[in-house]
Amino acid sequence: MLIYLALFLLLISLCWFFRQNILYVGSLIADKTNRLIGYHVLPTNEGSFETDIEDGLTSSQFDLTANLDQDDERAGLKDKEEILKIMKKQKVSFDQARLIRQQKLLKKN
Repeated sequence: MLIYLALFLLLISLCWFFRQNILYVGSLIADKTNRLIGYHVLPTNEGSFETDIEDGLTSSQFDLTANLDQDDERAGLKDKEEILKIMKKQKVSFDQARLIRQQKLLKKN
């Protein structure tokens, strides 16, 4: 009986010690499963121009600091997830990613 208690406490201790890794692996499995079945989480918070600037979604050609200076209350850039994906996948700048996105949209129409 004492051995079962010791094994149980050992299991609990290991789970506590590796809890961050367990949560990370669980999150990865959930993400892969969601992608496999085609489930996409809808954005609940579109963000702001501050977060867009922090994410690198600004340039000298498309300056978001002017929006901040004018106390613009909009929720930030539209379709920024798609632009970020293009930037990461093709390793291009913000302006180039916007151009690629616009060219794709024009080809569709």
